[in-house]
Amino acid sequence: MNGTCIATEMLINGIQAVHLENEWLRTVVLVGKGTDIWELVYKPLNLDLLMRTHDGLTVYEGRDFREKRLVHYAEGYPGGWQEIIPNRALFGSGEVGPSEEGESAGVPWAYRIDWENGQSVSLHCRLMLPYTPLNIEKTISLSAGMSEIRITERIANTDGDVVRFIWTHHPAFGGPLIDEKAKVILPKDSIAFNVLRYERNRNEPLSNFEEEITSVELVSGKRKNLLEIEPRMTDGETCYVPIRIRSREEVGIDNPGLNVKLRLDWDRDLFPCLRYWSNNDNEAYTVALEPSTSWFSDIRDCIRHDNCISLQPNEEKRFWMKIAVEPLR
Repeated sequence: MNGTCIATEMLINGIQAVHLENEWLRTVVLVGKGTDIWELVYKPLNLDLLMRTHDGLTVYEGRDFREKRLVHYAEGYPGGWQEIIPNRALFGSGEVGPSEEGESAGVPWAYRIDWENGQSVSLHCRLMLPYTPLNIEKTISLSAGMSEIRITERIANTDGDVVRFIWTHHPAFGGPLIDEKAKVILPKDSIAFNVLRYERNRNEPLSNFEEEITSVELVSGKRKNLLEIEPRMTDGETCYVPIRIRSREEVGIDNPGLNVKLRLDWDRDLFPCLRYWSNNDNEAYTVALEPSTSWFSDIRDCIRHDNCISLQPNEEKRFWMKIAVEPLR
């Protein structure tokens, strides 16, 4: 323990983890599995913000991710917050398709912990992806007196060819933050892009698949207001839709019953999309707000519409993101 910021190494279900904490927030990062943020607690209310599945990390007990990495980031999906690099990718010698998404989330990362006079603590993580030729550096920081976590990243192409890829953060929020009294906060000029309808007819103009965020067509044909959170039901429904974020207005979740608000902010020039996923059945009750580079799912659609990251040999990109939690009133 150094001052008001704490960092502790630990094991969770046999997975190496680092616990970071200040006066306001407590988080656990699974450095032994993808740098998943497994726990994120707002301490004044002892409020855990992330959704975790019933089985959680028990599905991985006894697994050595150094020897047997996850093939797909959602294999045995435990909940929490994954970083998905790449969602999809295309490069000179290979491709990452829908069955191999998220190499970064299925392997251990190298790490070190730094303190700054007890007033801040940073977890520095590094990874060379095992297949896609990308090198990643990631820092997760907490500062004394601040109710926010900041993430900064650098990603570099280590190949001799161009690497084109989709990059997404996947924080899935859950109860008690998520309930029917809570509201999702999105910029008023945001536009939903119904990628599932688009993939059934790619020849139509893209504007045909744009929808208001208050009336998105679900697979069932029902309409959903993305700002509203439905109660949990045995016959609940999944919603997945990318959103084009056009302004720098706030993104997050308000829960007036708890008097708490959560806000996400990020580099919207590099990540102009927010992927929205919700589920309200017995399997999972969640709203995921996922900053991403791309509203298309297929890498070739991304390339055709200039909607992914394209790194030349030795080129790099830098990204930042933060999550803040504080009283609503």
